[in-house]
Amino acid sequence: MMKFKIVLFCFLAFALPLFAFSQAESSIDDRAKFLSEQERSSFTAYVDELYEKTHFSLYLYTASSEVRDPKPIADSLLNAGLENDSLRAVIFVDGTSHYRYLSISPAAQKFISNAVAERLAQKYLLPEFRKDRYGQGIIVFGAELAKNVARLHDVRLQSSLPRPTKDGLPGIAWFLILAVVVTVIIAFTYFARQSRRAARREQIREFGGFPHPKFDSGFGG
Repeated sequence: MMKFKIVLFCFLAFALPLFAFSQAESSIDDRAKFLSEQERSSFTAYVDELYEKTHFSLYLYTASSEVRDPKPIADSLLNAGLENDSLRAVIFVDGTSHYRYLSISPAAQKFISNAVAERLAQKYLLPEFRKDRYGQGIIVFGAELAKNVARLHDVRLQSSLPRPTKDGLPGIAWFLILAVVVTVIIAFTYFARQSRRAARREQIREFGGFPHPKFDSGFGG
């Protein structure tokens, strides 16, 4: 087992630099095909603007197969171009079990700590993953990372940033809500009408008494 790990580490050390990210190349290597063309364009737009304004590089790598321990691969991808690009982070997601990891360079941890990254992943990435919206989860998570970096650099990103998907109420829920509202209106109308009728009947009974208090009987007392 130890020999296998050593061989694997040597392979990664040799092979991953061949696929190392650089700002001159694409910031996306989506081997799992998670991103649609629109999602790819969105991610590229805001990470390019982020680099232009802050020199912070954000990359995405998705593996086409399962990687139970993504940290070594993500760290290797990160370190491969670190000499010329010290402010960088790599989002890694495997394509089968969807294990994810964010590798952050030492200089970049001033702007994205592990705690912040995990909090953003729990809030933005995982909810979309649970609904099988992997591309959406990735680009929203990346956008929140980019916003955090931009804020700490005191700059504002002008790119259109993706937002979390808001699932509306299902049709049956709207039907039930409408039914309740209609029922309340009908009940209110019915009881209001009954109340007015009862008031009129009471007035009639009072008016029909003799002698009626509102009229003088005409007989002197």
